[in-house]
Amino acid sequence: MSQNDSHNELEGLKPVAYNKRVFSLLSYILMWWSSVIVIQGFVLGQSMLPPAGKLNFYQAVIVMLLASLILGALYSLSGTPGLKYGIPFTVQSRAAFGPKGSRVATIIRAIPAVFWYGIGTWIGAMAINQITNTLFGVGNVWVYFFLFQVIQTLLAYKGIKSIKWFDVTMALVLVPIMAFMMYSIVKNYGFELSASWNSAGSWGEPFIISLVAVVGAIFTSALNNSDLARHLEPKKAVNWVGHMVGVTVPYCFLIMLGIMSGAAVGIWDPIQALAELAPGVAVAVILLLFIALAQFTTNLTMNCLPSALVIMETTGLSWGTSVIIVGVLGIATMPWLLFTSQNFFSFIAYYSAFLGPVLGVMLADYFLIRKQKLVVRDLYNTAKGIYFYKEGWNWAGLVSVLVGGICGIIFLSYSWLIAMPVGSILYLVLYKVFDLPVGKEDELNSEPVFDIGD
Repeated sequence: MSQNDSHNELEGLKPVAYNKRVFSLLSYILMWWSSVIVIQGFVLGQSMLPPAGKLNFYQAVIVMLLASLILGALYSLSGTPGLKYGIPFTVQSRAAFGPKGSRVATIIRAIPAVFWYGIGTWIGAMAINQITNTLFGVGNVWVYFFLFQVIQTLLAYKGIKSIKWFDVTMALVLVPIMAFMMYSIVKNYGFELSASWNSAGSWGEPFIISLVAVVGAIFTSALNNSDLARHLEPKKAVNWVGHMVGVTVPYCFLIMLGIMSGAAVGIWDPIQALAELAPGVAVAVILLLFIALAQFTTNLTMNCLPSALVIMETTGLSWGTSVIIVGVLGIATMPWLLFTSQNFFSFIAYYSAFLGPVLGVMLADYFLIRKQKLVVRDLYNTAKGIYFYKEGWNWAGLVSVLVGGICGIIFLSYSWLIAMPVGSILYLVLYKVFDLPVGKEDELNSEPVFDIGD
């Protein structure tokens, strides 16, 4: 199946035309509402309070607000080229890293996505296993794991429209469950919440590290947000409204739920915490179902989609084949071992230090060097044009990512907070020193540009 087949018309690497966009503002917001409900965020909300953390309730809420606003802004900025030109992350990155160098940046994004794809599936399978054990006294996590993987891979295989309708529908299921959980905590554990609010806490290093961690939980998807923004109808204000309402609001909701859970029961494990909060079997089943569905929706948009597009760009395979490969790789990562391995999470911490400078370089390139103007034909014509760097590599971008990543590792607790600005600033300096191409004004204005507003 070639990339020109109708199956790949929206999922391929070519720009998505304005009249082919599948998301209205409302459906886009709902898609993000279901996608950012990730169990990692719930755990981080819990872990900010004792016994795992050192913040009080008030400080944790401030972290939640700041982190959610930062993420909303980063998603909006990163998604601008996709919304404006209909291009995916794999193509957008060619401007900052070169046609060949961009593959380094996109693979940096794809590797953690594949690992988390498998882990998300395993968490969902464990939740379903607990449900069937609770209701029927039987269960098989391995059967659920493979079934889970087959179903979500099939949904992704059918393309962006399938992903859209599944995630939008699940948002209408997940949000009421979250609201019920929050109501139940307030009703049954109000005294514990009040006591946590008045504890001493810390405004020092624990506060900053918590902020870095809460942003970092879904920071990765800010890199490739053009993969989704390219499918949003290009009307004024949709970019910032779509992400501030679609990302910031539900992420606040999720982190707050974790904070309240941590204050109420003091248990960091999400499944155990939710089981403790449940007043009966029926509610326990609903909460476990919440965990399973949350993994499903997040996997489709944040893990499978970006990985499949990277495989398409790297190998030339079709969307459907690339999705199947991602599904197989998700199993091959052996998430049942990774989920309990401290070495894996240490690896992710070190690896993630390089994600910050990738985003920093791309934002600096698009907003400060290109002035939000790209020549789309040259992004695809990699043999010449204003984005053709020597032998296809923009070393200014790659060196900036390397240096920024090393700084992120040195200051690992601060990760992207150090690495991203280092990468951005170094890239601007190197671009000027090497006198790299930007493009003439007539080239930049030769293609229609849709003004998305502020």
